[in-house]
Amino acid sequence: IHGILNIIGWGTLLPIGVIVARYFKQFPIKLDPCWYYFHYSCQVVGYILGTAGWGLGLFLGHESKYYTFHSHRVLGICIFGFTTLQILAFQFKPTQEDEYRKHWNVYHHFLGYALLVMIPVNIYKGIKLLKPDNITWKWTYNGILVLLGVVVLAFEIVTWAVFLYKKCCKKTVEESSPRRVEIEEDSKGQTNEGSSPRKIEVQE
Repeated sequence: IHGILNIIGWGTLLPIGVIVARYFKQFPIKLDPCWYYFHYSCQVVGYILGTAGWGLGLFLGHESKYYTFHSHRVLGICIFGFTTLQILAFQFKPTQEDEYRKHWNVYHHFLGYALLVMIPVNIYKGIKLLKPDNITWKWTYNGILVLLGVVVLAFEIVTWAVFLYKKCCKKTVEESSPRRVEIEEDSKGQTNEGSSPRKIEVQE
């Protein structure tokens, strides 16, 4: 139960929330404000399930008289602490006009991507503890990571394709748009150094 809760909560829902925030916020697919509610929901539900699994893990560690898994325990505590900060960050998020919003964005993104590295490492550490009966667990989580990776790769390709397409279209429009040229003429319609010219704009 400890493993299932953490794999679903930390290892699946939190990454899905990150994917939604990255690819549905504005580019390549804009789903505003739906992306925010889905992102927030994934993070909150993932946090609740992960916290339940984390608490159960602490209980199992406390009840274990002969085994201590120090690194797995420390990483689990760090993951819980960082995800708690992320959830609290939603409650104290500055407005778009606030001068501290850019600092909040840097903090939120950095901590989120750090968690994406720590979570799989700790899940694999937990799966390793189940040896020799850990093959099914290992390949199940491998499948989840591969599926998430394929989704990210597909969206990344679409993102670059849309970006390059829009860039090429913009460049083509700028090249095909008419240029305005100023011609100086005198009152008779001829250029004269001594006369006061008037400017006529024509398109070419």
